[in-house]
Amino acid sequence: MCRPVFFALLALMTIPNSAEGSDKVRIVAGGEARAALCPASIDHPPAAGSAQVRPNVVLIMTDDQGWWDVGVHGNEIIETPVMDSLARAGVSLTRFYASPVCTPTRASLMTGRYYHRTGAIDTFMGRDTMRADEVTIGQVFQKHGYRTGQFGKWHLGRYMKYHPNNRGFNEYFGFWQYGFINRYDDSDELFHNATPVITTGYVTDVLTDAAISFVRANQKQPFLLYLPYNAPHYPYLVPDPYIKKYLDKNLPLGEARIYGMITRIDENIGRLLKVIDDAGLTDRTVVIFMSDNGGVSKYFQAGLRGNKGSVYEGGVRVPFFARWPEHFPAGLKIDALAQHIDVFPTLCELIGAPPPADRKIDGKSLLPLIESGGGTSPHEYLFHQWCRLRPDPNKNWAARNRRYKLANGELFDLQTDPGETTDIAGRHPEIARALRQAFEKWFAEVTAGQDYARAAIQVGREDENPVEIDLTWGEPGEKARPQYRHYNRDTIENWSEPGDAVRWKIDVVHSGKYEVTLTYGCPPGEGGSRFRISAGNAHLDAAVERTAGREVYRPVVAGTIDLPAGPATLEMKPLSITGRELMVLHKIRLRRLPQ
Repeated sequence: MCRPVFFALLALMTIPNSAEGSDKVRIVAGGEARAALCPASIDHPPAAGSAQVRPNVVLIMTDDQGWWDVGVHGNEIIETPVMDSLARAGVSLTRFYASPVCTPTRASLMTGRYYHRTGAIDTFMGRDTMRADEVTIGQVFQKHGYRTGQFGKWHLGRYMKYHPNNRGFNEYFGFWQYGFINRYDDSDELFHNATPVITTGYVTDVLTDAAISFVRANQKQPFLLYLPYNAPHYPYLVPDPYIKKYLDKNLPLGEARIYGMITRIDENIGRLLKVIDDAGLTDRTVVIFMSDNGGVSKYFQAGLRGNKGSVYEGGVRVPFFARWPEHFPAGLKIDALAQHIDVFPTLCELIGAPPPADRKIDGKSLLPLIESGGGTSPHEYLFHQWCRLRPDPNKNWAARNRRYKLANGELFDLQTDPGETTDIAGRHPEIARALRQAFEKWFAEVTAGQDYARAAIQVGREDENPVEIDLTWGEPGEKARPQYRHYNRDTIENWSEPGDAVRWKIDVVHSGKYEVTLTYGCPPGEGGSRFRISAGNAHLDAAVERTAGREVYRPVVAGTIDLPAGPATLEMKPLSITGRELMVLHKIRLRRLPQ
């Protein structure tokens, strides 16, 4: 953990937040003090023989921006001059693919491996957690002497065990506990490293400010800057002038909001690139721009079928631009097939770092393609598959070679039918059969040995005490079930039967006495129900106190419980019910008490 060294102005903006019961830092968008972040220490010395100049890398990824959501891809309505200029000044991979949704793409981007191997298989309920033994691009760059920073959306594990600081990033600023931010303005959902902060201003601006501060603090050494924006993800919020710009172009309101968010991103990328240029770093900096999955906008789709979540072209084809003046050809378009798993080995080759040798790296380096401006794809096939809860070879799947694509049993000739409008499986059953066989072989290999169980929640870590037990990681009872309400609003409801237990897998890092605090709602007249919380042979019993309403939550210390070190099952169940239900549970926190 770094010791923050803040700019002088930031000291004037540090305030206690008594309502939250924790110290937070207020970060205001605007001026030099927009996001004055500490330069974290380098965890690894420069690699031997690394005296030669190596490029900085800026990896920018947007969230839910479609292939068609840039002007350079034929969209005559959207205004993206900076993204378009990156394409014209660098190389465009016109057939670059990601996963249908964000967490799987992020896992593949960080590791060079199909997400099926990493444990990060879904976007919520504990299945968005990349296993701790995966090696990330941040760790590779750190090992080779780079300062590494990430600013924005993580979405690969909400607990400290999986925090970006522990996954190869010296500096982190953004939101890491949940899959998206609920408020785009004036938010209390962001963190500087592991410290919660309060930000003032539009979140895209705030994240860019943090990235700019990182560049300015590290311009004399090689750096990796990973900037995964959370826009234009839902909720579709952007300042009114950006919405009006597109309403004036006769777009429906929802589309105007999405387009406005993308234009705001475009302006912010321009701000970042200007700082890089002003610092004299442009010729020494590789800039990569991409999106994490297919688009959510529908007004213009460039003739592609499907949207985010789909394995059709509109759900998996994304923009990809790479610029490095004097090294990458300017303005060239490469049609060879490529995908998210290729970024990891490409960046490894770029800085002369060998990929990890103790695991399968699925991606292939694209550097020869990019440097030469053309060539044949390193992939004979591309595969796509994603569905909720666990991978299924018969749900939302696709396999393609360099001409044909089989998607959910439909066969398309993408050479003549890029919009996937005509199923030709009946005319070419041998092609469909071969693609399905290739897919089944691939799926069996990438899922071999995987059980996809939720990871255990570590309890009692020094750097995460108290720890919040994520309700949605629990195994539901008969009627009592975790209700997903957009990450930080989750609840457990319908607890109306004695003995109806919800259980969580935990891993107690340090044995000791733990204080249990529940945040819940219980309307007047329904208090007095009793419940038990247990783990192994230890338990505590307590009574429910009433609150002002069923969904008016307040924290209540239920008592203490002695937990031995090691894996355990945490269980909560009603012992008696006095009203309609035990409570509406909103949070559980376990705090290891001083010994």
